[in-house]
Amino acid sequence: MFSSVMKYNGNDAEAGRILDSFLPDRIFDAHCHLLDTSLIPTLAGEGERVVLGAEKYREEMSPLLRFPRELRMNAISYPDAAMRERKSGLIEKSDAFLLGELEKDETLVGEIVVHPDEKEEDIEKRLVDPRIRGLKCYHNLSNVSDTWQASIGDYLPRSAWEVANAKRMVITQHMVRDGALSDPDNLEYIRETAKSYPYATLILAHCARAFASWTAVESAERVKDLPNVWFDFSAVCESPAMIQILNKVGVERCMWGSDYPVCRARGKCISLGNSFYWIYQKDLDAFSSKTRMSDHLIGTENLMAVRQAFLICGINEDGIERFFYGNAKSLFDGE
Repeated sequence: MFSSVMKYNGNDAEAGRILDSFLPDRIFDAHCHLLDTSLIPTLAGEGERVVLGAEKYREEMSPLLRFPRELRMNAISYPDAAMRERKSGLIEKSDAFLLGELEKDETLVGEIVVHPDEKEEDIEKRLVDPRIRGLKCYHNLSNVSDTWQASIGDYLPRSAWEVANAKRMVITQHMVRDGALSDPDNLEYIRETAKSYPYATLILAHCARAFASWTAVESAERVKDLPNVWFDFSAVCESPAMIQILNKVGVERCMWGSDYPVCRARGKCISLGNSFYWIYQKDLDAFSSKTRMSDHLIGTENLMAVRQAFLICGINEDGIERFFYGNAKSLFDGE
């Protein structure tokens, strides 16, 4: 799944030149994953071992983000389905890798994966570094048969809310179900828990998983009254959901994230009917067109869509700086 090299092409280079005048001097990546594929069962058998730490991130993302910009990261442990079996020790191995990265880079903060069955004391024992500032939940750890249709409560335990609320931490949530934020079950859960735990901040990843744009276009306004519900714009490759969130909720509760290493793949996600589809290299190889066709890395597509959304919304340089740096710094540093 993850190659050892992030490969740019001329289209990415041209986009990088355009983005260079748009991006601020400081960037805080609010959603990236650092990982060692040898510790992840679903990835370990896919070829050579790939270690993607903070140093590798900086090296690979440099052509796109045009360093030497100031850079910080929120490193989120990679949630693998094999972690569902708690006795596997995979969660502990994931924690150890994250702690190693925090030790090597003092600018990092991080999030640990929480298991649906964990109790408050289980989670608290794992918070051994003050720079662990958040908890990551994911549907593939739930015990339902079709995890893509899981309710949020199936994979985000109340214990995580209790800990996050007590310690003023964040929870990064990649919701599922076809309607995402427009799904009544998801929306009711978010509204109830956000009100019940006002000192925990819920980050709705991927524009509230608006890979199908309409899901956020029709629902973003329903959470604008919840100050502890935020959005990251990671991996989304179309601007409509971004525009609606910026217009209805405001840039003050929005952040950029790369979703590294997903951003290393070539292609993009598109809305398709009432669903979405991920275009990857295999699809690009099969395409044919009578007109010139170009392609980007997912990371490039995402940033170009963000730029388009900000231009359409007329957001000024101060808003851009807040989105790419200031909001994340304030949230993760507890300011």
